[in-house]
Formats: sequence, C-alpha cells, structure tokens
Amino acid sequence: MITPPDGKRSVMSDQPAAVEFAGVGNVFYFVDDLDAAVEWYSARLQREPVVRGGALVAFDLDGTRLTLHQKDELNSPGPAGTSPYWTVSDVDAFVEEWTNNGAVAHRGPKTVFTGERLCQLLDPFGNLFSVREAAPNS
Repeated sequence: MITPPDGKRSVMSDQPAAVEFAGVGNVFYFVDDLDAAVEWYSARLQREPVVRGGALVAFDLDGTRLTLHQKDELNSPGPAGTSPYWTVSDVDAFVEEWTNNGAVAHRGPKTVFTGERLCQLLDPFGNLFSVREAAPNS
C-alpha cells in the first residue's frame, strides 16, 4: 500500500501501464544494391521516394514508411522471421504484377482460416514482402 500526499490509501499495481501503439510506422528492408532496389520499388509501388539520404531511401505507403537501407555489418537482406503484411485490394493481381517483374511467390497465395487471402513474396533483393487481402464481409 502507498499513502499519497492526500492521505488516502490505495493499492498500486506492480504491473506497468500497457504500452499504446499507433500502428506500424516504418518497415526497413536491407539491400545489396540500393539504386537498383529504389528503381524496382518505385516501379512496383508506382510512387517516388519521399526521403533520400545516405544509405537509405523511404517511400510513403499511405501513412507507413517503407525504407530501403543499404546492407551493412549489422543487417543484411533476407526473410529472417518477421513479416509485416501490407493490406491490398486484390492479392492475386498484386502477386501477378510483382512476379512478372522479378519477385517470387515464397508462400501462397492462399486463403487462410480467417478468410483472408495472403502471400509472401521474395523481392529481387532477397527480402520478404507480404500482402494480405481482407476477408470478404469483414
């Protein structure tokens, strides 16, 4: 029990307050060839970068940043266990466009038990780019 200055006793929880999240703000992909990756992603995303500087270039994907970063001694390209899923309107059309331009379907496309349609793609630089289509009537 803690007695605050007002003299009223209360029980304080040992649990910290829950951390509030506002969504994913930035997803980093590490690449061997930054210029080639910027060119490829600009064409696939149909937009130009919003930030360029040093070893990184960032795109704004409707409020979330996708940052391409030159690989270094701490990070390298590749699917290493974490994959954010970007929501798109049509997974199959997206996969067709990207695989026609050098990406490879890594897992899927498939419909999962929730009704969502998912696919993980490997970009030409070895990174995992995952997309999801919301379940019908969701």
